[in-house]
Amino acid sequence: MTDELHPMLRARRPLIFTRPAERLASDTKNSIEMGANALWLEGFARFGKTYGARQLVQSTRWRPFPMYIAEYSYTRPTKPGEGYFANGLLEQHGQVVAKTALSVQSIMRYTRMLREQAQRHGAEVVSLIFNEANRFTVDEYENLLTIDNELEKYVRTFHILINQCDASRYGPAGIDKRPPRHLFGRYFTTTHSYTGLLWDIPENERCQQALSDVALAFREYDEELIWPQGSGISHTRHFAAKAYAAGWRLGTQIDLIKEVINDIRTEHGLGAVCEWPMQTFEHFVYFVLVRIAGENPDFIELTKADIRNALMRACYLHIEPGYQGGQE
Repeated sequence: MTDELHPMLRARRPLIFTRPAERLASDTKNSIEMGANALWLEGFARFGKTYGARQLVQSTRWRPFPMYIAEYSYTRPTKPGEGYFANGLLEQHGQVVAKTALSVQSIMRYTRMLREQAQRHGAEVVSLIFNEANRFTVDEYENLLTIDNELEKYVRTFHILINQCDASRYGPAGIDKRPPRHLFGRYFTTTHSYTGLLWDIPENERCQQALSDVALAFREYDEELIWPQGSGISHTRHFAAKAYAAGWRLGTQIDLIKEVINDIRTEHGLGAVCEWPMQTFEHFVYFVLVRIAGENPDFIELTKADIRNALMRACYLHIEPGYQGGQE
C-alpha cells in the first residue's frame, strides 16, 4: 500500500542529491586518498549534515576504495567507559550484549563483527559515521582509538564525526578546546564545513556549476524525481499538472521566493539570505507542491502570500542562525 502512495505523501519522503552533499563527498574522497583517519564535519543544526552523510552511505560513486560504512548515534552517558561505548555500538547493530561483560570483551566482539562485515563486503576501508560527535569527550575519542588500533591490524579505518559547530566540546581550532596531541593528529586534521543550499555559486566552482545550489535542488523536483518510474512525470508535474503544462516550475519563481525570504529576514533583523537549511527547504517544497498546488486544481503560480505561508509552515525563521524569536 505504501508503494502505491506518491513518494511525497509517504512517511519517509525521497532524499534529493544536493551540491552541499556532493562537496562533502568530494572532501571525504580526498581525505581518504590523502591517508587521513577522519573527517571532522561541522555545521549549524538542521542544515543537512546527517542528510549529506547518509547520501555517502547510499552512494558508491564517490568512494575511492571498496568500503563498509556504518552510522551511529551517540547518547549522553552518565558513566561513560570502554564497555558502554562498545556495547552501544553493538546494540545499534541489533546485537544482544551482556551488561556484565568486560570492556575488552565488548571491544573485541565489536571489532570482530566489523572485520566480518568488511570481508563480506569486500571492503578495504571501514568507515564509522558518528552523529552528535559534539557529545564526545576525550574519553570517547580514547575509546574510538582503542577500536581503531585493533581494527587497523586487519583493515583501514576512516571516520566521519558530525558536529554542531555551536555545541562542540573539542575541535580543530581554539587551544582551549583542543584535545591531546595524539587524538588531534588522528581525528582533527581534516575538516569540512557543511552549508545549507547556497544562493550564490562559490567563486571556485563557477567553471563547473551553472546554477545555484537552490536552483539545482528545485530542478530535482521539477525534472529529475520521476514517479511512477519510467512515466516521465516529475514530482512538480504530478502536483501542479495545469501549471506545469503552462510552463511553471518551482525554479521559475526562484527570484520571487528569494525576495520574500529576504523581506521576512529584514522584518526580523536578519541580513540578506546566503544559504537555505535543508530541513526548511524540504518542508517548504512539500507544502508548496502537496498543499498549495496539489489541493488547488486551478493552481497556476505562487503568490507572495503563498510563499510566505509556506515559509512560515516550514518554520523557516526558527532555525536560522541569529534569529532571536518574536512575533511572526
